Amino acid sequence: MQKVQRTMGAMLAIGVAVSLGVSVNHAAAQDNAEPGTNVGRTGNVIFIHPDGTGLSHWNAGRMYWKGPDGMLEWDKLPNMAVYRGHMRDRLTGTSNGGATVHAFGYKVVGPGSFGKDGGGAQQTGRAMLALSGYPGSIMREAANAGYPVGVVNDGDAAEPGTGAFLAEADDRGQSNDIVAQFLDGRPGFEGEAGPVVALGGGERFFLPTDAPRCAGDVRPDCYVHTDPLNQRGPAREDGRNLIQEAIGAGYEVIRTRAEFEALMGRLEADDRFAPRVMGLFAADDIFNDEPEEVIIDLGLTDPARDPESKEGDLVLWGSAPGTLGYNPPTPGEMMEMALLILERHSAEAQRPFLLVAEVESTDNLSNNTNGIGMLRAVQYADELIGVARRHVAQDPNTLIITAADSDGGAPQVFSPAPTDGDGNVSTSSGNRTGSQDDVRFPLDGTRGQGTAPFVAEPDAFGNVHDFAIGYPGPNDVAGGILSRAEGMNAGLLSAFFNGQFDSTDVYRLMYLTLFGELLPASQGMTAPDRE
Repeated sequence: MQKVQRTMGAMLAIGVAVSLGVSVNHAAAQDNAEPGTNVGRTGNVIFIHPDGTGLSHWNAGRMYWKGPDGMLEWDKLPNMAVYRGHMRDRLTGTSNGGATVHAFGYKVVGPGSFGKDGGGAQQTGRAMLALSGYPGSIMREAANAGYPVGVVNDGDAAEPGTGAFLAEADDRGQSNDIVAQFLDGRPGFEGEAGPVVALGGGERFFLPTDAPRCAGDVRPDCYVHTDPLNQRGPAREDGRNLIQEAIGAGYEVIRTRAEFEALMGRLEADDRFAPRVMGLFAADDIFNDEPEEVIIDLGLTDPARDPESKEGDLVLWGSAPGTLGYNPPTPGEMMEMALLILERHSAEAQRPFLLVAEVESTDNLSNNTNGIGMLRAVQYADELIGVARRHVAQDPNTLIITAADSDGGAPQVFSPAPTDGDGNVSTSSGNRTGSQDDVRFPLDGTRGQGTAPFVAEPDAFGNVHDFAIGYPGPNDVAGGILSRAEGMNAGLLSAFFNGQFDSTDVYRLMYLTLFGELLPASQGMTAPDRE
């Protein structure tokens, strides 16, 4: 009788938060919550992963675009908890390991893991069950149950933040195999349901190495994009043309800004139009992740843009002016398309949808110590969050949950900006322990080292401050990661998970929303082997 009362109490407490979006009493929830409690109601999930984005990224982005007292869309997400992203074998998360944790609900080892536990060079990863007991990720479980699913990424299609939700590989570098699983299904699960929408980069992994470059018309048998950083073209050595195969499987494949806008026009003109769509807007990543000085040396500047503007003139997304890869869709624009498509498929299927959206550029541009690139990536991530928030305002039966598996480059704001005699950003002191030398490290300005400081928008007093950006190094670090949420079940992030929100709990909160069941925590547990 007491157990029944506790279960009913947990269902009531959690059900109130689910229904009204308000907080439950944390202590009561901890005392009463029964693992496996089914609260019944289900809704859509939008998991947003601005990769490598710690508090320092958001703070710098807010200062630059809105002012230190301004508000980002990220700031408006009402519920929050400190995120714990350590792996099973290390304190700092990895992109592939972190994505696997989010997708499966168990801690895995950092290197190698990509939809499996472990792997890497010359090693085989361990196939495992997800926390629900399903032999696959939460996205595969949802898709195979008839839920429409989709992914958005300004990186390439094989990027683990989204790719590990759909593919299982022994190494993250197996990009050709990873993207093939979008169409084929996973090995041993051939023919399983795939995403209804997948938008990002990675065209080169879909085409055979002997595919010609498109001359004029964009056709399925030729490639549109060349990597602007190192001129790499198609990469498949097995002879498969996955673009033609995708079209044969019922996808509309789009690869340019013009094709994106044409399809968006059709979606907006006909609310019954519900295509399956694959977008490939770059050879590899849509962004160009090199330091500012390298971008300038490669000639990737846009004469149509003012170098003195807030955005600057560096071509950091897409390819050079005059090419078909110029001015690709932004993450926010891709999110708008994905949500339209998923909403319509969801209505047809009478099932909620799952969308995983990653802004990979927030991580990679910081890893490459590109200050203006990092700030623009934060802006893009924030615009994407704004699109998701507008969806939730129209459909409250949707959860937005954000997380970043690590802190990419840990960029720090230095203000007032240390400058030289010409007013350009200079250097800051380093760690002098054990040395009498004045150790210095360079800071970033608007176009890299030794350039003009960044200028923030005015604060609440009307004051304008300049700043420089410095990095402890190019690595991902543990940093300070804050998960935020809005919509259905979002109140649990502040109430139930506020003391401890682990990377595995991203899965639990998504699963609760999609399937109506709060699964037990997996803390200290290794995922079971898949038999």
